[in-house]
Amino acid sequence: MEKQTLQLDILTPEKQVVSATVKFVAAPGAEGEFGVLPGHTDFFTLLKSGNVVFEDAGGSHHVAVSRGYAHVRAEAVSILVENAEKAEDIDIERAKKDMERWEQSCAGVTSEDPNFEIFQAKIERAKARIETAQRVAHR
Repeated sequence: MEKQTLQLDILTPEKQVVSATVKFVAAPGAEGEFGVLPGHTDFFTLLKSGNVVFEDAGGSHHVAVSRGYAHVRAEAVSILVENAEKAEDIDIERAKKDMERWEQSCAGVTSEDPNFEIFQAKIERAKARIETAQRVAHR
């Protein structure tokens, strides 16, 4: 009989944010969102900032992640990102202020500027935090 669960690990350089046995994972791939069920084909992909959703015995959970990588195997998903934050831990007002600050810092910066990618990544992360927190707030 095929296994009905996956091991999900979401890791940053500082800590393990999630280690759980799950039924399903959806993540923001660089080429689009993807979902994983037990027995999925193995692959490795880039992630963009966004919302990781997973379902375990306790229900659905959301985690805001920054850019990074995902390694999918038939029995496990490992997500390696610079930053990750569980939805319930996000201060939405602080996230909104962070996004405003980064948008102001980026105003007038062109794609030729060496800091352009850094500003874009910060804005994307702030948006992901806001969207992830709002998903849980609307339950």
